[in-house]
Amino acid sequence: MRNAARRAWGDALFWVDLVQSAKTVLAGVLAWWVARDVLGLQQPFLAPWSAILVVHATVYRTFARGAQQVAATMLAVVLASLAGHAFGLGVIGMAVLLVAAVVLGRLRWVRDEATTIVTTGVVVLATNSIAESTLLWSRLVDTTTGIVVGLLVNVVVWPPLRDRAAWAEAAKVPGQIGEALAEIADQLSPDFDADQSDRLLTLLRKIDTRIDQCWGLLRQAQEGSRFNPRRRKGWSPLADLVDVLHRLEHVVADAQSLVRTVVISASQGNTWQDAFRAQLVDIMCEVARVVDDDDPERFAPALARLRETAATLSTGDIGESWQEYGGVIINLRNVVDALSYLPPTSQMRPLTGPHVPRRTAAR
Repeated sequence: MRNAARRAWGDALFWVDLVQSAKTVLAGVLAWWVARDVLGLQQPFLAPWSAILVVHATVYRTFARGAQQVAATMLAVVLASLAGHAFGLGVIGMAVLLVAAVVLGRLRWVRDEATTIVTTGVVVLATNSIAESTLLWSRLVDTTTGIVVGLLVNVVVWPPLRDRAAWAEAAKVPGQIGEALAEIADQLSPDFDADQSDRLLTLLRKIDTRIDQCWGLLRQAQEGSRFNPRRRKGWSPLADLVDVLHRLEHVVADAQSLVRTVVISASQGNTWQDAFRAQLVDIMCEVARVVDDDDPERFAPALARLRETAATLSTGDIGESWQEYGGVIINLRNVVDALSYLPPTSQMRPLTGPHVPRRTAAR
């Protein structure tokens, strides 16, 4: 429990989400205070509601959704006014309002605020705000006040820039890949059961899901720089992270291919040479240790051992197994090669400054 708490407190994504939650609360409280005590609006509940909805993960998204919300609110007020005057406040008026709101909510430029159109229209019609123009005006002022306050809070109070969070999440993936390689090596016994592959493939799919989450954070980080007064200082370009995530995807894909090759071989009853199996397991364990130790210099010996293994097999009598041997060697070589091009995970974590790729000098 304590270790989990320490990891949470040291997690960049945890702090980003915590700050964003605090800013959402601050925006709602300030919007309520401005609408109720400063502007003296009669029904200021729309202000904090709008402020909370508009504080998004990026400044650009806050601007975009704020504009959409203002347009949606004005549209809802107009629809409620037209439906109320034409059909009254009864069932027919409400039905016409809801049908029109749902249809207009499907338009692309206000689709994200479809619920705002419906709910605002219902509130305006149900409270008979259309009977007094001051109440209609108050609805618009309430909403605009909340949006402006939410936008200012998100821009002024530590504007979200998720570069560090994206790098921090990506830094967790190599360690998981190392654990998966160690698990695969542990299962490659002579009595390997094809049913064991389900657990190994599930483990690799979970890593693939984590990489997808990293892509989502990367897109937020790229969007976060738009309209953002903060600027990246002393941190790696996001273009480097794109390269890292592509390589991690290649690692997972080759690891999955390796497992499937072993499964097919086991299901067909093929018997591998003990020497080759031992050599393969030893290299995989070595690679897992290199990843765990975050020591990039030791990837080169692992690649050299794979080349030696391939050269030895090419001159030996391995019969029909040469396709399977070659397949797993190629898969493992691709895994090691991709891992060797990644920056050390210690340089991918926050607060360590920009990284230098492991094999820049070699290239």
